[in-house]
Amino acid sequence: MVTPANDSDILKWLSIANRYTRIALDRRLQPYRLNASMYYYILRLHEQPRMTQDQLISLTYLNPSNVTRAVNQLVNLGYVRKRQSKSDKRVYELSLTRRGEQLYPEIVKLRQSVADELLADIPVAQHDELVAQIRQLALRAVANENPGSAD
Repeated sequence: MVTPANDSDILKWLSIANRYTRIALDRRLQPYRLNASMYYYILRLHEQPRMTQDQLISLTYLNPSNVTRAVNQLVNLGYVRKRQSKSDKRVYELSLTRRGEQLYPEIVKLRQSVADELLADIPVAQHDELVAQIRQLALRAVANENPGSAD
């Protein structure tokens, strides 16, 4: 339970963890001209080729304009291909280019490296439970701001 003595601690420590995790990701992604805001799209598009931009937006809990900006940057960098759907000309399907597919395993490795560093002092047996609890916190925060949008 949050008490007056610790009510700001959870926000403070989540913010610090987020900030420094993003810094670590940014540093590792820099050689690919990517940042912590962009790598996630490569992971999702590898898992689900020909995803529409609307589907990608629903996975991220981000403002559509942020997703559009990131997708356009990835297209310009040559990692993502954007094609008009054959069945609905108003929709664009996204997929990784060969260059994006080649980058995918490297992103998986560097993301795992950052996660391993973050969890280094926590027993492996507790990792799944901790991730589940953090996921619940994140989904609750999304639901509080956007009722009906969290899984």
